[in-house]
Amino acid sequence: MEHSPLVSVIIPNYNHARYLGQRIDSVLQQTYSNLEILILDDCSPDNSRDIIEVYAKKDQRIKTVYNEKNSGSTFKQWDKGISLCTGEYIWIAESDDYADASLVERLLAKIRVNPAIALAYCDSYDVDGENIIHGKQSDALGAVDAELWKHDFTVAGLPLVLRFMAYRNIIPNASAVLLRYAAAVQAGPAAAELIILGDWLYWVKIMSVGEVAYVASPLNYFRAHRNNVRSKTIANGTILEEITSTLPLLKSYGPLDESLYKRKIAELAESWFSTLVNVNTPFERHVKIYNNINSIEPGLGPKTVVKVFGKMFRNRLSGFKMLIGDGLINPLLKRLFKK
Repeated sequence: MEHSPLVSVIIPNYNHARYLGQRIDSVLQQTYSNLEILILDDCSPDNSRDIIEVYAKKDQRIKTVYNEKNSGSTFKQWDKGISLCTGEYIWIAESDDYADASLVERLLAKIRVNPAIALAYCDSYDVDGENIIHGKQSDALGAVDAELWKHDFTVAGLPLVLRFMAYRNIIPNASAVLLRYAAAVQAGPAAAELIILGDWLYWVKIMSVGEVAYVASPLNYFRAHRNNVRSKTIANGTILEEITSTLPLLKSYGPLDESLYKRKIAELAESWFSTLVNVNTPFERHVKIYNNINSIEPGLGPKTVVKVFGKMFRNRLSGFKMLIGDGLINPLLKRLFKK
């Protein structure tokens, strides 16, 4: 009989009791059955553990790992799960997503034919809380390359990093990815200090050590309700702070695609304008964002400030008045231009 490698499935859960049953069912129903299933609960306040225990009693492949205190980081849970894996391949199956029954079989067929492939991933449907489909991830990726994600491919990972990853995370959802365990070990842990973009940097590290395979079929269902959380982090500046801190790291991998890099830099002023006029953004975060922007390339910080305030004047000073009214503008300018 042909060797069937063990695939470790990590289900990191926090407060997703509503979706957890569907997620676990979609793992148990995979057409590829040689799985170890590690369900990690990060001290959920809902009834997640009751649901997990019911499934654990039904299937001996399931192992449970319960935190007695919330870790505060999805990516800490990723690292914890990977440290417990014994499989040759890893699937991080987020607890509120679900999958086509053939996902593991299809991705495994891609990754196992070539030991140089560090990860394989597939297209994803975007679904809401009621499982209604609202599009595919490949539709959004078409904005950076109109043809690439229409077809299966296997290519070197580092050129993908340098071409696309400074502008957009081209692996939008962990649940669509099958990792080679050896590549994960070589790349090292996820950036657990990041709240939103830890996956972005993690995929960069993985892609830089091997090849990437892609399956154009949408075999994953990504629960897009997370955009509610994402909207809050956009408003309070968390995402902008993390983006501006990751760009210098991406530049360390080599020369980035000039066109998309310039487009990303141009977007920083637009993003910072939205953040500046939002009263929920802490003052110290503005300072961090400015320092991060300034570290991307010499002189970029002052140039971005000029663009931001130019946009305020073009908007009839509405944003400027908001900043004055909140008592932020004078201390902000003093702190920024001392740098």
